[in-house]
Amino acid sequence: MRRTSVLLSVAAVLGAAAALSAPPAPATAAPAGCQAYYVPSINGAGGTCSGIDPRQSWAVLATCEYWNPTHTERTTRGISSPLKVGDGTAYAPCAVTETVVLPFIHYGELIPAGPVGPITGYADKCVDVKGASSADRTPVQIYDCNGTNAQKWKIAEDGTVRAFNRCLDVAGGATANGTKVQLYTCNGTGAQQWRVREDGSILNPVSGRCLDDLGFSTTNGNQLGIWDCNGAANQVWHVPA
Repeated sequence: MRRTSVLLSVAAVLGAAAALSAPPAPATAAPAGCQAYYVPSINGAGGTCSGIDPRQSWAVLATCEYWNPTHTERTTRGISSPLKVGDGTAYAPCAVTETVVLPFIHYGELIPAGPVGPITGYADKCVDVKGASSADRTPVQIYDCNGTNAQKWKIAEDGTVRAFNRCLDVAGGATANGTKVQLYTCNGTGAQQWRVREDGSILNPVSGRCLDDLGFSTTNGNQLGIWDCNGAANQVWHVPA
């Protein structure tokens, strides 16, 4: 899936940093209350933010540097911590043979506000992130409601539906009936825009289709998708308010 990420894309950062012949410099200053530093115990970079906007996203970035035995050839690669939101601490380690260069904090968008909670649907099952994974392309499925973070969704004010700081996404940006939905880095595309309607349906405007428990399944692990909006019970959802 080729899209431009709005949130900090760790993969993009690593790819860009790996091509550098010199340590990266932060494009923007860290917000007040954030500090990056060297962490000897992990031979890596760390960062801590305190007192910042609870919706502010950020990550620790640095370069890992390695010289060959004759000190005539240098290899560098970029590293990044997991994305954090609000106050907290994050780490990004280098290998034991590498040197950490210029750790800094890069911050992204303000995560939009919105109510958070479970989304329930057909047969009282919950919308669930498979395996509670935040990895791109993780299937979004139905599952017995269990109160875990895999079933906590934000109905965000920007039209996205979010879990684990990722967005509910129509795979490949496709619009055909039966296209599966997944979790993916938020990127501002139409594949990640949703409208909760009065009849309980959740519309993806770019496709004109609704979030659907495909096949009226009651089986745990059935992956959700999009289908022509039809008012059927497998398209009726109860969202956090």
